[in-house]
Amino acid sequence: MPSIKKRINLTVDNKTYSALEKLSRKTQQKISTVSLNLIHQALELQEDMYFSKIADKRLSQKQKRVPHDKAW
Repeated sequence: MPSIKKRINLTVDNKTYSALEKLSRKTQQKISTVSLNLIHQALELQEDMYFSKIADKRLSQKQKRVPHDKAW
């Protein structure tokens, strides 16, 4: 039965592979699982940075603000 997940093939240098291998042993997970978890963390970080830029831009604008407790 084919998997519904998409497959990605990555080629990494020896230093990166060694770091993944060490983390894999430390967490007792497969290298692929460790790699996927790191990709998820990186995507979340990118999303946080994106929304932080939007928030900083909004905060820099002079406009009337409603406190959180009064908004709800």
